[in-house]
Amino acid sequence: MDITIVYFSQTGNTKKVALAMADEFQEQGHKVNVTSWKDVRLSDIAGCSVLGMGSPCFESQAPAPVKAFLKGLPLLKGKTAFVFATCGGAPGRILIDLSKGLKKKKARVIAGFMCHGEVHHPAPCLKGRLPGRPGEEDLTLARDFARAIVTNTAAGCTAPLSGEWSDLLKPGLSFYHLVSFIAKPPLVRILLPKPTLVASRCNRCGLCARECPAGCISSEQEPVPGSACIRCYRCLKVCPKTAFRVSWWYGNLVIWALYNKLFSRLFGDLKPDERIY
Repeated sequence: MDITIVYFSQTGNTKKVALAMADEFQEQGHKVNVTSWKDVRLSDIAGCSVLGMGSPCFESQAPAPVKAFLKGLPLLKGKTAFVFATCGGAPGRILIDLSKGLKKKKARVIAGFMCHGEVHHPAPCLKGRLPGRPGEEDLTLARDFARAIVTNTAAGCTAPLSGEWSDLLKPGLSFYHLVSFIAKPPLVRILLPKPTLVASRCNRCGLCARECPAGCISSEQEPVPGSACIRCYRCLKVCPKTAFRVSWWYGNLVIWALYNKLFSRLFGDLKPDERIY
């Protein structure tokens, strides 16, 4: 098989999962192309026999740029596909969003994989949650998932994988599913603070503009996030001069109200004995 794995990964969590799957596919004797969503060529997608799409979870759903990327894909005409994601304990609709985007392009989505990833969001109530994830156990499960994809596809099976990996793609109506319906970019821009630039610190290196997934920072002028900012705070994390600032007095309270430890355990996918910090 010729397999293309496309991922969106800001901190490396989702990329680790993509590479673990790619290693297993290669060990099984298959050709694999692993690439970020910004670097992938349409010819890679059109020419592969199996397509994988991976993303982190933002506000219990797929990030807005990933949804736009999926919307811009050409028709996939029955191509076999799978989806995967990393999350901080409240996945909501992330796998459903990825699957839905591919199905709208006529792909045949057969399975979804989910594991936890260390939270790098700068909000004080989230910082450092799920340290070291995805760990070796998570990556072993990712390789098991890749093996199941190979077995299913090699057998010529056209039905989704059985069990948990297909159950994850079924719509639900949990607390975090509802959050994902409400937390759309316009509301997120109201509830969460916008990064502000400390001009005296900025050296105009352009890194924030290159790293912004929403493409809303211009490198040709003062690098201030524009109206399309999705509040991912990538600019804040990559700036070598710490030229961006965020006031968390209100936004942190909003995030804590939705993603506190109690709700993540009760309504998310955190197990009772699973260590958060």
